[in-house]
Amino acid sequence: MRLFGIRISPTLVILVGIVVAGVYLISNGVESPVRGLVSIGHGLIMTAGIWIGCMAIVQYLWKKFPWEFYPVKHLILEIVSITAWTILYSSILYLIEQKLRIFERTEDLFMEAFVTLLITYLITAIHELVFFYQQWKQNFSKSIRLEKDNIQAKYETLKTQINPHFLFNSLNSLTNLVDDNEQAVKYISDLSEFLRYMLSSRDKELVLVREEINLLDKYIHLQQSRFKNTLRIDVDVPEKFYHYAIPPLVLQMLVENSIKHNIISRDKPLRVTVKAGNGTLVVENNLQKKSGISSTGQGLRNISERYKLFTTREVKITETSAIFKVAIPLLTIEL
Repeated sequence: MRLFGIRISPTLVILVGIVVAGVYLISNGVESPVRGLVSIGHGLIMTAGIWIGCMAIVQYLWKKFPWEFYPVKHLILEIVSITAWTILYSSILYLIEQKLRIFERTEDLFMEAFVTLLITYLITAIHELVFFYQQWKQNFSKSIRLEKDNIQAKYETLKTQINPHFLFNSLNSLTNLVDDNEQAVKYISDLSEFLRYMLSSRDKELVLVREEINLLDKYIHLQQSRFKNTLRIDVDVPEKFYHYAIPPLVLQMLVENSIKHNIISRDKPLRVTVKAGNGTLVVENNLQKKSGISSTGQGLRNISERYKLFTTREVKITETSAIFKVAIPLLTIEL
């Protein structure tokens, strides 16, 4: 059964409601069968309301402050929120019952409030156990899928791998051949460092923003050597953001995406900006799509999937008639 989009187990609600009523009847005695039925009805209403509230609070906290990243904050907010909801709901129900003279109480209010809180924490514990189990199943399935993808990726790498030493030695030799051309030397040097970074970071899960910005500078120089003034890439990421982390090569992939899918010409220059703010890095470009080229979106999906390994915050994609923008979360996980 669902109520306001929240899944509720009717059996558990009824059982807990009867327990609540039973505790009250044991502590106060049964004056009449009608009194007993009213107590059971009160217990069911009390339990259903608390159940819905607890479920909503647990769902929100799991989404906003998951245990694996914010354990202390999650626990404190959960205790405070659950207690506040229980007191508020119980007080409202008590006032309604007193106003309508449905269920008058003259004693043991403190004990009933105490028992109600214990029942509430029991309900919350049940919800948390359910969420932990669901999370474990998702992580287990994800682990199996990632292991399979990792094996496949390693196989593909082995099939296409070239000897890095041969590559860099060849680039160094090429640099010596064009020693009198500073622009060519700079290009080869940036290309060499770019390829070296790609090889060294391919096995890392996260890298510092500082490293990605340095790599992006090399990539920008390589691309502007090709496109000249028809391509403008502005990077505005203050050093205070350099200690954050992101998956490797993500910035370069997003800028490359902009170049790949947009017209770049004298009449239609492409402008790409990379900036930081509100806990994210944002890559934005003016939109002038190439005709006849359809995007599968696979690159952006891969980036989103990589982020799901580290945070519940999503990669946000915004597209209008004028701009295309991707905001990626900045992570604070220790490297």
